[in-house]
Amino acid sequence: MQSQQQSSAGTSVAQAQVSHVPAPPDLFVGYQTNASRYDELLHPNGVARQTWQHFRGLLDQMGPAEFSRRWGHSQRLIYENGLSYSAYGDPDENARPWDLDPLPLLVSEAEWNKISIGIAQRATVLQLVLADLLGPQHLVKEGVLPVELLFGHSGFRLAYHGQMPPSETFLPFYAADLGRAPDGQWWVLADRTEAPSGIGFALENRVVVSRMLPDMFRACNVQRLAPFFIAFKAQLQRLALQQPENPRIVVYTRGPHHENYFEDAYLARYLGYSLVEAGDLAVRDDRVWLKTLDGLLQVDVLLRRPNSEACDPLEFSDDTALGVAGLLQAVRKETVGIANPLGSGLVESPAFMAFLPRLCKFLLGEDLLLPGIATWWCGESQSLGRVLANQSQLVVLNAYRTRGTGYASDKRLNAMAPEELRNLIQTNPGQFVGQERPALSTVPRWDDGAAKPANLVVRSFAVASGESYCVMPGGLARTSDPTVPNPLTVPASGGSKDAWVLSSKPVDHVSLLTHRDDRIVIRRTGGDLPSRVADNIFWLGRQIERADAAARQMRTFILQLTSETSTGNDVVPGTLLRALAAQGQIEPGFALDEIRHQLPQLESALPALVFDRDQPGAIRSLLDNMFRSASLVRDRISTDSWRILVHIDQAFQAPQIIDLTDVLSLLNGLIADLAAIEGMCMESMTRSHVFRFLDIGRRLERALQTVGLLDSCLIESSGNDSDTLEAMLEIADSVMTYRSRYLANLQLPAVLDLLLTDETNPRSVAFQLATLQAQIEQLPGDDHPPGYLPHERLILSMVHAVRMVDVLGVCESYDVGDRQVLASLMGSLDRNLQNLSREIANRYLVHAGPSRRMSTAPLSLHSEDHS
Repeated sequence: MQSQQQSSAGTSVAQAQVSHVPAPPDLFVGYQTNASRYDELLHPNGVARQTWQHFRGLLDQMGPAEFSRRWGHSQRLIYENGLSYSAYGDPDENARPWDLDPLPLLVSEAEWNKISIGIAQRATVLQLVLADLLGPQHLVKEGVLPVELLFGHSGFRLAYHGQMPPSETFLPFYAADLGRAPDGQWWVLADRTEAPSGIGFALENRVVVSRMLPDMFRACNVQRLAPFFIAFKAQLQRLALQQPENPRIVVYTRGPHHENYFEDAYLARYLGYSLVEAGDLAVRDDRVWLKTLDGLLQVDVLLRRPNSEACDPLEFSDDTALGVAGLLQAVRKETVGIANPLGSGLVESPAFMAFLPRLCKFLLGEDLLLPGIATWWCGESQSLGRVLANQSQLVVLNAYRTRGTGYASDKRLNAMAPEELRNLIQTNPGQFVGQERPALSTVPRWDDGAAKPANLVVRSFAVASGESYCVMPGGLARTSDPTVPNPLTVPASGGSKDAWVLSSKPVDHVSLLTHRDDRIVIRRTGGDLPSRVADNIFWLGRQIERADAAARQMRTFILQLTSETSTGNDVVPGTLLRALAAQGQIEPGFALDEIRHQLPQLESALPALVFDRDQPGAIRSLLDNMFRSASLVRDRISTDSWRILVHIDQAFQAPQIIDLTDVLSLLNGLIADLAAIEGMCMESMTRSHVFRFLDIGRRLERALQTVGLLDSCLIESSGNDSDTLEAMLEIADSVMTYRSRYLANLQLPAVLDLLLTDETNPRSVAFQLATLQAQIEQLPGDDHPPGYLPHERLILSMVHAVRMVDVLGVCESYDVGDRQVLASLMGSLDRNLQNLSREIANRYLVHAGPSRRMSTAPLSLHSEDHS
């Protein structure tokens, strides 16, 4: 591979000889291959390779039109599932949609078997190297590895010594980035041993593409991924020393603002594990505990996603705000298992690739079956001379790699002037390696309705299984633009593919949910609920109701301005305008002057106000907060509910040309979508703590919104007229109920009863309080003192106060100009509801750390503490 690549290193793609494929009436019309690269689809003479012939024939039968139609449906599935990814180095840290290609990579069973054996051998060697370097260090003592290589590595730390992982498995999970040379040989471009990413994306790719092409998937006998995940779960269970039969295993994520959070959440859901952050965990008595609403629960195994140095602030000073204090000591005491063990990223640095053939021979007595790309560590004088002599033909990299870093630094190195880079290498040779510049193979990629070649790198995954490793069939195929010069060994990914390993015989269906003979214990409680998750669920419920109330109030106001049912007086629009200002939807100045003076300016400004992301009370801003809260608990939300949330986020966007009619149409759709979310909550969620905190948030916010509506319309304004009363009923979605009882006879006592004290009306304050009382009674707590807790006293007092309201008496006082009785009741309810929110937070939600929700404008009578 080296001689071939070096001979063509100075040849650009534009200069390369290009062979033009004949243009049959199929998806690959105009597909062109580069003669200096191996193409996965075609031989140099333009004939399809044997692996692709059957699949290509099936594609021909389908035709481009049907293929494009199906791909359109699959793209909607990706969009609805919220599949996203944030690349390392993105300065804005913005998640982008996952770029999946509908054309899979095809690999024959025989070829993949050879790759699998090589991957398993390589993982075994690296596992033995880790066990030695973090233990007796015979490799250094016997001169197999230079001592400078080890002690010059910033990832080699004393703290990692003294670990004894279960079964002495120092590398439970391994991945390798593979590339194919022009001669068809597969080579390892990079090893991934810290906390390899990608298996969740590989799984999602399989789900999307197999649903798009189900007949082809079956006809091609594609090997399933489920057996790998079964082996993956079995290996994690073997790491549990305290509870080997039924261990508590969690996925330890870096959080929602990191690049692989979607994958972490997706993987946790698929494997059936809790998704936790550092703040959800604590170490007590050298054991790791999960902080939940039901108390501390011991954790047996962590599937670790953060880097080692970010896992324990007591041991590492890199960032004291990260990690679980005392985690490494718990590992030393063998009370918790971690995959991968802390320090496992030591051997994924490029420097070790230069010594892997030597290590394999020394440790296994074998040659490497799957070689790595030629690498020279500049810390050895002979290798240094070779790198300097061939500098223009090689890629120069930092010798020591920390996961998630180094790409930008390596790119800068290779952008330096040759003499400047040469001087830098000579200043500190041990910090650099030289690698040959790969000529990656190309693979068809569907781009703008045509197949075009793209560079290919395949990330293969392996999990420890017995004395060897189980390798995922296929893995995660990644593509990049071949027309863009790549300065590094592994190019930045521009897209991904599903990788199909084609079996020679029909493949059995395998499911992760398998039947077991051991007796199962019947349970009617779900998984463990950390307080952080309960906090985010609680605020998701509040933000759903907040958005619903804002949308209904804005819709009613626009109807008053535009519909023929408007009476033309200023009373109702003025009242609603003040209510909108109280909600924070519009600037207070609009509500100060007479409404007739504000209408022209308001009608032109209103559409922009609705979609103003910077206005905390604007509907678009409220939806952003709602979607952000939902993203924090992605693993707790059903697929159907998530699709509705994604649809809301994408559908409620301002069109280029917009007037109040457009706004009204979008508000109607939004209210229907929010109603769908509420319906999913009520009809599809089991009555677990997740449901309770979501419902508590919803009921508390709806009660606050209704109290605020009554205050704005009846206290701040003189609302005892039929138009205002009808508007109140419309906002509270209670018009049909009122008319079924009282026909068109609008009177304040009946309206006040329906919206305030009627426990049969799901929109009334009384209904919300009664529901809150029932949900609060179900909240956990074994440390209940005698009597009532503060939040229990608050809800009891409010339920009693509303039930004791004399609606007729209040309305009689109101009719003679005495609003104090009603104002006092509204003010008391508003304060107590806010206090109830704080007491629930103090009791159940505070010990997991600060909430990640975004601040929002107060939407009730008085400013609200959002802690």
